[in-house]
Amino acid sequence: MSAPAAPATVGYVRTPDRTERRWAANAAAVSALIGVLTVAFSAGNRTPAALVSAAAVAGYLLALRWRPPFALLLAWTYGPPVAALLHHRGESVVFLLIVAVSYLVLLEDDRRLRFAAGILAVAAPAAVQLAVRDDWGWPFWTGGLLVTWLSAEQMRRFRALVAELEATRERLAEQAVHLERRRIAAELHDLVGHSLGVLLLHVTGARRRIGDDPAGAEEALRRAESIGRAGLAEIRRSVAALRDETGTSLTPATTATDVPDLVAATAAAGGPARLEVTGELAEVEPITGLAVYRVVQESLANATRHAPGAAVTVAVRVRAADVEVTVADSGGPAPARGPGGRGGTGGVGLVGMRERVEALGGTLTAGPTATGWQVRALLPHSPAGDPVAAP
Repeated sequence: MSAPAAPATVGYVRTPDRTERRWAANAAAVSALIGVLTVAFSAGNRTPAALVSAAAVAGYLLALRWRPPFALLLAWTYGPPVAALLHHRGESVVFLLIVAVSYLVLLEDDRRLRFAAGILAVAAPAAVQLAVRDDWGWPFWTGGLLVTWLSAEQMRRFRALVAELEATRERLAEQAVHLERRRIAAELHDLVGHSLGVLLLHVTGARRRIGDDPAGAEEALRRAESIGRAGLAEIRRSVAALRDETGTSLTPATTATDVPDLVAATAAAGGPARLEVTGELAEVEPITGLAVYRVVQESLANATRHAPGAAVTVAVRVRAADVEVTVADSGGPAPARGPGGRGGTGGVGLVGMRERVEALGGTLTAGPTATGWQVRALLPHSPAGDPVAAP
């Protein structure tokens, strides 16, 4: 969230912002109303009250356009009411002090200056009492000014809290957009990457067979076409789920029961892949099953890309508390790996798998073995956290 532009400053006077102008306008209106009511209902000399109200209104009107230094505003708004109380009997002008302390506390950012304004306002009735020795109910006015001061401070805190909550809401919205982009990127990577990898295997096999085995080449191309159509259909289902605004498309399109077909498609493309299943794949919950499918999918794509022709073993063990997935290939000792995954290509496959598994409360390890490369994921049957937010 971008910071608001600082108000223009000229010397010791700066231009007030929109909120400050609104406060000054409200203070001027209330002070004018106090003056009108005092003049209308006072039985004695009405001139002092009228002059004091006019001075207060003039000060607030000045603050609509320029913000004078705090000391000048304090003297302008506090001085006339106190002077009127010292020389004339007119307790109604204390209301002008109530307006002044509210305005200054709301306006001033310096806590020390706000404290000084509050103390001066609360002490004013007692000071007038000591100076003129006139019993005019000053304790009640002192209590009213104290409540006004504290209420203005509380309003400041409420406004700061609202601003903080608004900033937090914007940050959370930005974070949600970022996480959703990462989730979509991971989904597209899994869908397109694996489909294209297997499709290219078929196309490569067809190219090699087209001269001496036209029938085999045609069959490979037919399988490539089938895989391309299936991948396109899955992408369309994912896009439809992303565009669903009703929240009804929360069940993944693929689950653990689709893993055998996934391994079979890779084997049919020429990649020596076999599957070992312990337990019932149908018992795996849909969200966990989708993670199992994606881990196997990305691991097979990595094996196809970085260890073509190597034997790949996919083992899925469904137990009472968790599901273990192991994908190991015999591609030989792997070279140094980069942060993106096998072969140091800088991709997002390994990172995406780990984020998906950890979002469900599981763990994922990947690294070289004595004979090749292995990916091992351990996922709980009941995902931890919000599965919808998992990338």
